[in-house]
Amino acid sequence: MWGIDDRRGRASRGAGLVLLLAAVLAGCGDGDTRSADPVASASRTPEGSPSPVSEGTPSATPTAPRNGLLYRDREVSLSDIQAIKNGCPSNVYVEFADDGPRVLGTDESDPRQDDYGQQTEEDRPPVLAWSPPCSSADGSFDFDDVAVAQAAADAGDLDETGCRDAARAAVGSGTAIDRYRTRALAEGERFCEDFAAEGRVLLLRVVKVSGSPVAELTLSATLWAVPPEVEGPPAKPGDRSYENQPFTVSDDVAKANDCSPGGVGIASDMPRVRYRHMLSGGGGDVEYFPSCLGSPKVRFGGYAARVKGDVDPDITACQDAAIRGGRDDLDVPMPELRTGDRFCMFDGFEKYVALLKVTAVTAGDPVSATFSVTRWEAPEPS
Repeated sequence: MWGIDDRRGRASRGAGLVLLLAAVLAGCGDGDTRSADPVASASRTPEGSPSPVSEGTPSATPTAPRNGLLYRDREVSLSDIQAIKNGCPSNVYVEFADDGPRVLGTDESDPRQDDYGQQTEEDRPPVLAWSPPCSSADGSFDFDDVAVAQAAADAGDLDETGCRDAARAAVGSGTAIDRYRTRALAEGERFCEDFAAEGRVLLLRVVKVSGSPVAELTLSATLWAVPPEVEGPPAKPGDRSYENQPFTVSDDVAKANDCSPGGVGIASDMPRVRYRHMLSGGGGDVEYFPSCLGSPKVRFGGYAARVKGDVDPDITACQDAAIRGGRDDLDVPMPELRTGDRFCMFDGFEKYVALLKVTAVTAGDPVSATFSVTRWEAPEPS
């Protein structure tokens, strides 16, 4: 008959054997539970790279908000040959989740759509869609419908702030990217995305391209977590939406878009510039007609007026000046613009008042002008 101490010793040794066996079994795999993708692949963290835990955070818990660098230079490869073997899907999707890039299988649905089939940026990571050459003539990237910029070659090392600023600046200059033909890709090119809805900033770098059209390519991804955009209470009449937000219109960008006019939207979060073909619509709160279409000019839509003096008018004075200016669009030839010029606009449909100031202008070749915008919610009629 075993004594109590002997039974305790045997039980303790038995528990130790169970734990040892569990540890051995757990070590049999490589720890990566993701299935191999038939179209592309994503690498684990390179040796020496930071783990997907916030920098400066001693211990992250599942409920702790992430902030800072999540990972750096995680590589993902895409192959046209593999796409053909798998039925040549029209798009191959890559999710840049917090734990690393993940290439979706051909049986997975579009991650950009919600349960109702509508495009959404909420409750998902940044996504890149690659259209392989087998499904389109040249192949292309389709970025998220957010602020995306091709980073300048001389931009140096980009951190979270630099990448985010580049993406937002592209929105204000009309150089933001939504689609990019992969035949134009070159090793070393970089793209910055400000995925503000979920508080993520993504930097993509082209590591390798081969084929003509490009059939094999490798990208490296760096992802940061930033405070996400939080919708506050609805703006009240008279509230200022933002102050001195810049936008630029120029011949250079217009010519790069097949001599398209530029349309500026005085949106509620920032001015947004887009260049569109004449046959595909266009327009905007402010329009820019480049030199390649004739005499360059800026057109202020709706109620608009030039404001005299060196003092910025307040919302009431700006609205009154715009209404007195009349309903007809205000055309201003580029040679007549001067640094310091002020213009007031009032939109009774969108219900905003805006003050636009010229901060820089170039009348020579190429023509360009930079404005700063202060926008208010229109006050209630008295």
